[in-house]
Amino acid sequence: SWEVGSRYLSRPELLDAICDVFGELREAGELAPALNGMVDDCDVELFMVLPRLVVLGFLSEPTAKRAELVRSLLPHRFAPGGNAAQMKVDPELKALYGRYKETVRQLGPNPGPAKAALIRLAVCGASSAETDDVEDALSPEAAKAARELLLAVEQWSLELQRHCAENWNQCSAVLVHCLTEQEPKQMPQFQV
Repeated sequence: SWEVGSRYLSRPELLDAICDVFGELREAGELAPALNGMVDDCDVELFMVLPRLVVLGFLSEPTAKRAELVRSLLPHRFAPGGNAAQMKVDPELKALYGRYKETVRQLGPNPGPAKAALIRLAVCGASSAETDDVEDALSPEAAKAARELLLAVEQWSLELQRHCAENWNQCSAVLVHCLTEQEPKQMPQFQV
Protein backbone atom coordinates (compact mmCIF):
# COMPACT_ATOMS: atom_id res chain seq x y z
CA SER A 1 0.00 0.00 0.00
CA TRP A 2 2.85 2.44 0.71
CA GLU A 3 4.46 1.23 -2.46
CA VAL A 4 1.26 1.80 -4.45
CA GLY A 5 0.86 5.26 -2.96
CA SER A 6 4.46 6.06 -3.73
CA ARG A 7 4.12 4.92 -7.32
CA TYR A 8 0.72 6.36 -8.27
CA LEU A 9 -0.09 9.14 -5.83
CA SER A 10 3.19 10.90 -5.16
CA ARG A 11 4.09 11.23 -8.84
CA PRO A 12 1.83 13.93 -10.32
CA GLU A 13 2.13 12.66 -13.89
CA LEU A 14 0.97 9.16 -12.90
CA LEU A 15 -1.79 10.48 -10.66
CA ASP A 16 -3.04 12.60 -13.57
CA ALA A 17 -2.83 9.54 -15.83
CA ILE A 18 -4.83 7.40 -13.38
CA CYS A 19 -7.48 10.14 -13.16
CA ASP A 20 -7.60 10.36 -16.96
CA VAL A 21 -7.99 6.58 -17.32
CA PHE A 22 -10.64 6.60 -14.59
CA GLY A 23 -12.62 9.16 -16.60
CA GLU A 24 -12.32 6.93 -19.67
CA LEU A 25 -13.53 3.93 -17.68
CA ARG A 26 -16.55 5.82 -16.37
CA GLU A 27 -17.38 6.82 -19.94
CA ALA A 28 -16.96 3.19 -21.00
CA GLY A 29 -19.42 2.17 -18.28
CA GLU A 30 -21.98 4.55 -19.75
CA LEU A 31 -21.42 3.17 -23.26
CA ALA A 32 -21.33 -0.49 -22.16
CA PRO A 33 -23.35 -0.99 -18.96
CA ALA A 34 -22.02 -4.57 -18.74
CA LEU A 35 -18.79 -2.99 -17.45
CA ASN A 36 -20.63 -1.53 -14.47
CA GLY A 37 -21.99 -4.99 -13.66
CA MET A 38 -18.47 -6.42 -13.82
CA VAL A 39 -17.28 -3.71 -11.43
CA ASP A 40 -20.19 -4.17 -9.02
CA ASP A 41 -19.67 -7.94 -8.94
CA CYS A 42 -15.86 -7.71 -9.12
CA ASP A 43 -16.30 -10.20 -11.95
CA VAL A 44 -13.13 -11.97 -13.08
CA GLU A 45 -13.83 -10.79 -16.64
CA LEU A 46 -13.26 -7.22 -15.44
CA PHE A 47 -9.57 -8.04 -15.17
CA MET A 48 -9.51 -9.04 -18.85
CA VAL A 49 -11.53 -6.02 -19.96
CA LEU A 50 -9.62 -3.41 -17.95
CA PRO A 51 -6.32 -3.68 -19.88
CA ARG A 52 -8.21 -3.69 -23.21
CA LEU A 53 -9.84 -0.42 -22.26
CA VAL A 54 -6.52 1.08 -21.12
CA VAL A 55 -4.97 0.21 -24.49
CA LEU A 56 -7.99 1.49 -26.45
CA GLY A 57 -8.00 4.70 -24.41
CA PHE A 58 -4.32 5.22 -25.16
CA LEU A 59 -4.89 4.62 -28.88
CA SER A 60 -7.80 7.06 -28.97
CA GLU A 61 -5.63 9.87 -27.56
CA PRO A 62 -1.96 8.88 -27.43
CA THR A 63 -0.86 12.35 -26.30
CA ALA A 64 -3.39 12.58 -23.44
CA LYS A 65 -2.35 12.25 -19.81
CA ARG A 66 -3.26 8.53 -19.87
CA ALA A 67 -0.25 7.93 -22.11
CA GLU A 68 2.02 8.30 -19.07
CA LEU A 69 0.34 5.28 -17.46
CA VAL A 70 0.94 3.12 -20.52
CA ARG A 71 4.49 4.44 -20.72
CA SER A 72 5.09 3.50 -17.08
CA LEU A 73 3.75 -0.02 -17.65
CA LEU A 74 5.53 -0.60 -20.99
CA PRO A 75 8.68 1.53 -20.72
CA HIS A 76 10.51 -0.60 -23.29
CA ARG A 77 8.00 0.56 -25.93
CA PHE A 78 8.86 4.26 -25.52
CA ALA A 79 12.01 6.31 -26.00
CA PRO A 80 13.27 7.73 -22.70
CA GLY A 81 12.50 11.31 -21.67
CA GLY A 82 10.04 13.83 -23.02
CA ASN A 83 6.41 14.34 -22.18
CA ALA A 84 3.25 12.79 -23.63
CA ALA A 85 3.18 15.17 -26.60
CA GLN A 86 6.79 14.33 -27.51
CA MET A 87 6.66 10.56 -26.94
CA LYS A 88 8.48 8.43 -29.41
CA VAL A 89 7.10 4.90 -29.59
CA ASP A 90 8.46 1.72 -31.08
CA PRO A 91 7.35 0.68 -34.58
CA GLU A 92 4.93 -2.01 -33.37
CA LEU A 93 3.02 0.43 -31.17
CA LYS A 94 3.03 2.96 -34.00
CA ALA A 95 1.60 0.29 -36.32
CA LEU A 96 -1.14 -0.50 -33.79
CA TYR A 97 -2.03 3.20 -33.66
CA GLY A 98 -2.19 3.28 -37.48
CA ARG A 99 -4.47 0.25 -37.44
CA TYR A 100 -6.68 1.93 -34.83
CA LYS A 101 -6.99 5.10 -36.93
CA GLU A 102 -7.81 3.08 -40.06
CA THR A 103 -10.44 1.04 -38.20
CA VAL A 104 -12.06 4.18 -36.81
CA ARG A 105 -12.13 5.59 -40.35
CA GLN A 106 -13.80 2.41 -41.62
CA LEU A 107 -16.38 2.52 -38.83
CA GLY A 108 -17.70 5.88 -39.98
CA PRO A 109 -17.02 9.54 -40.60
CA ASN A 110 -17.46 10.55 -36.96
CA PRO A 111 -14.85 9.14 -34.54
CA GLY A 112 -17.18 9.37 -31.50
CA PRO A 113 -19.57 6.58 -32.51
CA ALA A 114 -16.65 4.52 -33.83
CA LYS A 115 -14.86 4.77 -30.48
CA ALA A 116 -18.10 3.88 -28.69
CA ALA A 117 -18.55 0.78 -30.87
CA LEU A 118 -14.98 -0.35 -30.15
CA ILE A 119 -15.48 0.15 -26.41
CA ARG A 120 -18.71 -1.86 -26.43
CA LEU A 121 -17.01 -4.65 -28.39
CA ALA A 122 -14.00 -4.64 -26.03
CA VAL A 123 -16.23 -4.85 -22.96
CA CYS A 124 -18.63 -7.49 -24.26
CA GLY A 125 -16.05 -9.77 -25.83
CA ALA A 126 -16.39 -11.93 -28.90
CA SER A 127 -19.59 -13.79 -28.13
CA SER A 128 -22.49 -11.86 -26.70
CA ALA A 129 -25.80 -10.47 -27.87
CA GLU A 130 -24.47 -6.92 -27.50
CA THR A 131 -21.48 -7.75 -29.69
CA ASP A 132 -23.86 -9.10 -32.32
CA ASP A 133 -25.94 -5.91 -32.10
CA VAL A 134 -22.89 -3.67 -32.55
CA GLU A 135 -21.52 -5.74 -35.43
CA ASP A 136 -24.94 -5.89 -37.14
CA ALA A 137 -24.92 -2.09 -37.30
CA LEU A 138 -21.58 -2.16 -39.17
CA SER A 139 -20.73 -3.05 -42.72
CA PRO A 140 -19.09 -6.49 -43.06
CA GLU A 141 -15.73 -4.83 -43.81
CA ALA A 142 -15.98 -2.53 -40.80
CA ALA A 143 -17.01 -5.41 -38.50
CA LYS A 144 -14.04 -7.44 -39.74
CA ALA A 145 -11.66 -4.49 -39.20
CA ALA A 146 -13.03 -3.99 -35.67
CA ARG A 147 -12.58 -7.69 -34.81
CA GLU A 148 -9.01 -7.66 -36.16
CA LEU A 149 -8.15 -4.48 -34.25
CA LEU A 150 -9.55 -5.91 -31.02
CA LEU A 151 -7.51 -9.07 -31.53
CA ALA A 152 -4.39 -6.89 -31.80
CA VAL A 153 -5.51 -4.87 -28.76
CA GLU A 154 -5.88 -8.14 -26.84
CA GLN A 155 -2.24 -8.99 -27.56
CA TRP A 156 -1.17 -5.57 -26.26
CA SER A 157 -3.41 -5.89 -23.21
CA LEU A 158 -1.63 -9.16 -22.39
CA GLU A 159 1.72 -7.43 -22.72
CA LEU A 160 0.46 -4.64 -20.47
CA GLN A 161 -0.44 -7.23 -17.82
CA ARG A 162 2.60 -9.44 -18.18
CA HIS A 163 5.55 -7.13 -18.85
CA CYS A 164 5.73 -6.31 -15.17
CA ALA A 165 2.84 -8.13 -13.55
CA GLU A 166 3.39 -6.53 -10.15
CA ASN A 167 3.07 -3.02 -11.60
CA TRP A 168 -0.07 -3.98 -13.54
CA ASN A 169 -1.61 -5.60 -10.45
CA GLN A 170 -1.00 -2.43 -8.46
CA CYS A 171 -2.39 -0.27 -11.26
CA SER A 172 -5.51 -2.39 -11.68
CA ALA A 173 -6.04 -2.39 -7.91
CA VAL A 174 -5.99 1.43 -7.91
CA LEU A 175 -8.38 1.58 -10.89
CA VAL A 176 -10.79 -0.95 -9.39
CA HIS A 177 -10.70 0.91 -6.08
CA CYS A 178 -11.55 4.16 -7.90
CA LEU A 179 -14.37 2.47 -9.81
CA THR A 180 -15.90 0.83 -6.75
CA GLU A 181 -15.58 3.96 -4.61
CA GLN A 182 -16.92 6.42 -7.17
CA GLU A 183 -19.97 7.43 -5.14
CA PRO A 184 -19.06 10.45 -3.01
CA LYS A 185 -19.28 9.84 0.69
CA GLN A 186 -22.08 11.78 2.40
CA MET A 187 -20.86 14.15 5.04
CA PRO A 188 -23.11 14.59 8.05
CA GLN A 189 -24.96 17.89 8.19
CA PHE A 190 -23.37 20.42 10.49
CA GLN A 191 -25.89 21.86 12.90
CA VAL A 192 -25.55 24.37 15.64
